[in-house]
Amino acid sequence: MRQFLLGVGMAVILSTPVMAQTYSANVNLAADARSVGSVTLEDLKAIVVAAGYKIDALSTYGDVSIRGKTPEGLVFHLIGTACQQKACQGIMMQIRYDTDERVTLERVNKANLGDAAIAVWFDREDKTIGITRYVVLDHGVTMANVKANLRVLMSIAPNVVAIVFAE
Repeated sequence: MRQFLLGVGMAVILSTPVMAQTYSANVNLAADARSVGSVTLEDLKAIVVAAGYKIDALSTYGDVSIRGKTPEGLVFHLIGTACQQKACQGIMMQIRYDTDERVTLERVNKANLGDAAIAVWFDREDKTIGITRYVVLDHGVTMANVKANLRVLMSIAPNVVAIVFAE
């Protein structure tokens, strides 16, 4: 009887849904007119929320990085680069997709050459393609500009997918 009850208890524990983490952000940090020469994790959180997206995870690729998600479910990453003491002078904006047999080096190259605003890369070993936009913050950039760069990445991604995953 004890073993049966233990089994029932474990089934209840395993079937209990895990609550999704909710992250807060001070959207005032992403005010359009604010000029930044570096960003922190709090800045990245504010950028994601101000752009209308959900924060999915924090510190996914280092202390100053974030994984966001669009309302449609597209996952993207904002990764701080050239960092010193948790403030970074660049932002790597990335969208990644799992590949399949349709993805070829020729298609990735065609997508990469098709738009100078982004870089498209292919990791055969991890079976991933990535679309990257890099923002340099040296000498100050407005948050309006940072958010515009994220919109550019999001707007180009469907074109890349159409090329890379063509039937």
